[in-house]
Amino acid sequence: MLKSRPDRYGTMAASIHWISAIAIILMLTSGLILDGAEDPEQVRTLLRVHVPLGICVGLLTLLRIVWWLAFDKHPDAPRDLSTTQQWAARLVHLGLYGAIIIMVASGIAMVVLTGAMPQIFSGGALPEFSEAPPSFVHGLMGRLLLVLAAGHILAALYHQLVRRDNLIGRMRVGG
Repeated sequence: MLKSRPDRYGTMAASIHWISAIAIILMLTSGLILDGAEDPEQVRTLLRVHVPLGICVGLLTLLRIVWWLAFDKHPDAPRDLSTTQQWAARLVHLGLYGAIIIMVASGIAMVVLTGAMPQIFSGGALPEFSEAPPSFVHGLMGRLLLVLAAGHILAALYHQLVRRDNLIGRMRVGG
């Protein structure tokens, strides 16, 4: 079942979700470590993971948006979900997509504006990324993404463990 049904997400949406989730966790973790790293070789090693992950997350997010707009539709909201909860879920999801797109765009802009791609992958002195104009926005979106992702995860766990409505089961991959 590639496409979503009224009661659950399809394989395509679920696969994009879980691959994105893993990539975002790795990207945020490497970004937080980068924030405190001082050794240039550690920074370079982390950037060799962080940059491709960021591009991957950006492409997956764009794929997800195109998938929803052109080919699929979201399952129906659970019947007992209040209007307020439905709006909160929509806002968190839109916030996640927006933060991801802005964070990826600002990350790409930092690499382009500093000309750092050769240094990241071939060696040489790395630029001071914090001096690049998009640095502030990149860091801000990273922190916003952490907050939104934590809220998303906590809401999913609340539904699974407290309400016991199997909301997470709607996002499983496969039949």
